[in-house]
Amino acid sequence: MSESASRLGRRRAQVRYTFVERFTHTEEPPPMARMLRGGRGGQVRLKLYLSYLWLQKEDAARELAIRHSAWATLLDLPDPEKAGARRISDAQAWLEEHRFIEVRRTGRLNLVTVLDENGRGEPWVAPGAAAKKEKETSDPADLGVLLHRYIQIPKTFWTCGHIAVLSGAAVAMFLALLCENGGLGEDLPLWFSPREAEGRFALSEDTRSKGLRELADAGLVTTKRRPVNETDFQAEALYMRNVHFLRMERLSETAAIIPRRLVVRVPKRRSADEGDA
Repeated sequence: MSESASRLGRRRAQVRYTFVERFTHTEEPPPMARMLRGGRGGQVRLKLYLSYLWLQKEDAARELAIRHSAWATLLDLPDPEKAGARRISDAQAWLEEHRFIEVRRTGRLNLVTVLDENGRGEPWVAPGAAAKKEKETSDPADLGVLLHRYIQIPKTFWTCGHIAVLSGAAVAMFLALLCENGGLGEDLPLWFSPREAEGRFALSEDTRSKGLRELADAGLVTTKRRPVNETDFQAEALYMRNVHFLRMERLSETAAIIPRRLVVRVPKRRSADEGDA
């Protein structure tokens, strides 16, 4: 199903930074966080909307006529013909209500047109094309250009099953790390303080911890302990922090989550003789 869908989609899906993070802490939570928080089914909403963006092959949005059971199969939802299709229908209704998509109802299939990632009901234009137009008509330093900065998600995120295997928390943290990476290279160490992460992404500590742990189990992230002030000549001590490295090459392999083994150390029992000694 994902291979069939890939013929309709981009080689790399384009997602605006403003969908994932906010510019200031005083703004409302970014759309990604709102999707996850919006009650039961948040992860289906997030995955479905990202899939709508992936299937926008042109620079302007086009209607998609795809049955609910096909979406449910792509996302590997249980019982795709019935229960899975209902979950897609519920997610689609939420996205329509919150102005991330438009739905035109016909006899058999709903015709869906994706709207801009900001959730204000504006027409969607591919961020690459929109940024190019802004640069031609305004100062590159203007806010309009910054609003169209975007990350790219390879199609293997879908065709190798990662979007189906990962939870909503893991997908969200994957997007957050892509924003932090900024396309500067896979070996770039990535880290943000809990306060900064809350301010930028509006994701809870539980969501961040769960997502990062799952990404590690999926082989998409390696986490190491590194000092963050090692070049501070006057520092009295080194402050250690978890630093994350994206492993984008893993996206080209079949998705799987292999939980790390929990090692439990059992203290040795003293023998009766030792106890009497």
